[in-house]
Amino acid sequence: MPEQGLPLVFTETIDTELTHPKLLLLPKFISEHAAFGQLPGIKMSDVESYASSGGHYMEFWAGPTRGDFKGLVRVYLERPVKVELRSSTGRDETFEKQLVNVLLMILQFFEEEVRTSTLYLGFVPGSPKTAELRSGTSALRVMFSGNLLTLFLLSILIGTVVFFSLAAVGFERYAPIVLIALMLVLVLSVGRMATWRSPWRITPTSREVVIVQHSVPEGMLPQYLGEFRDRIRVAKERAYELFLSCRGEVCAESITDIFAQAGLPAKKEDFIVKRIDVYGMVERASKRFGMPPPAIVISGDPKPNAAATGFTKRLGTMIITMGLLVQLDEDEVEIVVGHELSHLRFGDPVVLFSLVMAEYLARVYLYGQYLGGFFFLYLLGVFWLIFFFGKFLETRADLEAGYIIGKPKVMAEALKKIGFRRLVLEERFLEPGGSRLSEWLRFDPHPPLYFRVRQMESLDLSKPPKHPFLTSVRSVLSGMAKSRNLP
Repeated sequence: MPEQGLPLVFTETIDTELTHPKLLLLPKFISEHAAFGQLPGIKMSDVESYASSGGHYMEFWAGPTRGDFKGLVRVYLERPVKVELRSSTGRDETFEKQLVNVLLMILQFFEEEVRTSTLYLGFVPGSPKTAELRSGTSALRVMFSGNLLTLFLLSILIGTVVFFSLAAVGFERYAPIVLIALMLVLVLSVGRMATWRSPWRITPTSREVVIVQHSVPEGMLPQYLGEFRDRIRVAKERAYELFLSCRGEVCAESITDIFAQAGLPAKKEDFIVKRIDVYGMVERASKRFGMPPPAIVISGDPKPNAAATGFTKRLGTMIITMGLLVQLDEDEVEIVVGHELSHLRFGDPVVLFSLVMAEYLARVYLYGQYLGGFFFLYLLGVFWLIFFFGKFLETRADLEAGYIIGKPKVMAEALKKIGFRRLVLEERFLEPGGSRLSEWLRFDPHPPLYFRVRQMESLDLSKPPKHPFLTSVRSVLSGMAKSRNLP
């Protein structure tokens, strides 16, 4: 489709984990999944794909569903994806933002589909056990990287066991005290327990994670994980030895030969190798927060996530999932790390634990016997209040990460990638309108994603708040009040 001399009015890049051959399938994915040939909030026409000396790209005419703006969109199918918008009528910043958001969400859904035919191998150079194929994830790390509800349910189970054990010897009166002591050790030490003797612990001497991403033919991944498992084991061990003795792009270019020598089908364009200095990222972020780097361990969880806990910021532990390293770029990972460091700096795990235990003691020793038939209703209410208090802490951690790391828009992009499915399917992020109050009423310590994204996108770095927590409280209460009728 000719550009017809239209001036370039907007350009943006979107990072992606897709290999080039997979990116070439993006136009087909869009045409198959666009509802009636349209994207959310965008009307489009004349979709075409091209290959030229400048690379592969797709083009289409587009404009907002409600509005007169019309422009020619060109999407280059390369890493990173480059988006260009040309128009004879100037700029429409609202539409530009909508266009980028829609394309980002489409890429996330496409990447999710492509992962079903992608083999991922990760290891830590300098830690030989990580060269072995893993069969699962530590139960401690699963529990640690979960949510508050998991720990609450676990506390109920432990409390029941403790009560009946002490009741059997006539000491049931002391069961709550014993339970609190056990939960204190569990909640605040589980991070250190997760890193204890872990080969996936990141240290100043074993500071990097290498991730080899191999796109296999569609439908072939089960065969790779079954019939080819021994070959994959050999390939991973050889890749570990390669990256242990060699640095830079030269190593990455040799990965195809390693797979071929192991008897696996391999083409250069089907591989992406990421070498990530995880310790360096956490160390840089920690210096900005004025605190020492916490203990760091990598979890094999494919979901993008990070979590932190500890008695003090000097005894803190951070778990970073492999999914976070795969799906986010390094700037995005670093600011997510900053969010977790804010939790450690202010002792948020201790604060939440103290709230839960204070309520528990008050209920057991002061007023529990007066609740009667309202007991379960009371529990729902009090736990909802604790979760709602968590929203203040999460918003403050977002604010601190945005101001201290200095990249709030990067934080917004990271949140979009991590929660893209909820943004699109649950919160109507791409086509806003109507009440969103129900999203604030969930049993979730995090504010709604749309709220967190907007907070980061509108953050003014020249006006840092004097009291981040109080600012966060006001922001959350204001966001909830306005959620009943958002534009």
